[in-house]
Amino acid sequence: LKKVVLRLPVVLSYSTEANVLPSLAALQSRLGLSEAELKRAVLTLPPVLGYSIEANVLPSLAALQSRLQLSEAELKKVVLRLPSVLGFSIDENVLPSLSALQSRLGLSELELKKVVLRLPAVLSLSTEANVLPSLAALQSRLQLSEAELKKVVLRLPVVLSYSTEANVLPSLAALQSRLGLSEAELKRAVLTLPPVLGYSIEANVLPSLAALQSRLQLSEAELKKVVL
Repeated sequence: LKKVVLRLPVVLSYSTEANVLPSLAALQSRLGLSEAELKRAVLTLPPVLGYSIEANVLPSLAALQSRLQLSEAELKKVVLRLPSVLGFSIDENVLPSLSALQSRLGLSELELKKVVLRLPAVLSLSTEANVLPSLAALQSRLQLSEAELKKVVLRLPVVLSYSTEANVLPSLAALQSRLGLSEAELKRAVLTLPPVLGYSIEANVLPSLAALQSRLQLSEAELKKVVL
């Protein structure tokens, strides 16, 4: 309770019986939330206590569900993993962003839905300002075709949230340098294992490679062969 009040002091002025409790009941009923799930949603997003559930939240949820053809269970999953979606402007921001992402990657309706279900946070990302430039930088660095870029995203949706310039590109450079990879070999490694884009190369991968090389007394060429 203290946590809720500290994060949302204005809750002290709310008419709990008249407004908050009916709104919580409506939200719980709409999403089929258990008591524990409702509690978790409120603790994660205290401002939900002040939202106009009937007037704003429920229509927004309906619009999102319709756009992505989500089942009731899938809609609930998205909300529980990203409670802040309850406060998003779906029609003005989320739906245009989804359309921009779908168009950029040539995603089918089903593929777009899969991306959102695997990474609900994509609904909160600024597609035009951040996601599309990051995808362009990654595509340019690895000389990926449109199909290859799409393949990477579908296998690793979280890449949409990565800071490509600040983190991914330096990590790729470090990996390429350590193993003496050609551009084609680096590209092949990423296409074979897209999650490598999220690995901490300096902190984890390079020490692991060094330990493996030492244990097996591998030459540089042999280590490279093992990785590729």
